[in-house]
Amino acid sequence: MTDSILERMKMEVVRALKSDIPAILEIWKELMDFHVPFDSRYTLSDGAEESMGKNLERLIEAEDALVIMAVENTKPLGFGIARIRNYPPVFIKQTHGTIEDLAVYSEHRRKGIGELMLKEMLDWFRSLGIDRVELRVASMNTVGYSFWRKHGFADYMHIMYRDLPEVE
Repeated sequence: MTDSILERMKMEVVRALKSDIPAILEIWKELMDFHVPFDSRYTLSDGAEESMGKNLERLIEAEDALVIMAVENTKPLGFGIARIRNYPPVFIKQTHGTIEDLAVYSEHRRKGIGELMLKEMLDWFRSLGIDRVELRVASMNTVGYSFWRKHGFADYMHIMYRDLPEVE
């Protein structure tokens, strides 16, 4: 009987610590670079890494957030960020979960790592009584879109934009 790729890799999903932030930032930068061809707005600003690092520090300590990493031994392979959010008070249903980020280094994709991190996040939401999870995916990111559809996520809203010229 053959072990699965993940078993052979000795991969596990763990809750991130502040000491993991530099490793998470490297994966995050690769994720952002992956999105630049879809839209130049994904180009990082000069202070982006520092800003994201501070955001990760806050999220790692927050009770309404989960920051996880997939690691092989001690080597980081991917990360995920999940949060609890509230709709405006005009709606009956208030609380829901959001998946803010889920990324795997490109050389480790298509091995089930993203799926395991997603399962960890969904289990966390369930443990808190959350029964709806939302996320955003870039419309031109066919790889990401396919992943989310494969795991039961469906479209319910489209976010549209328009660039405004100085004078029309």
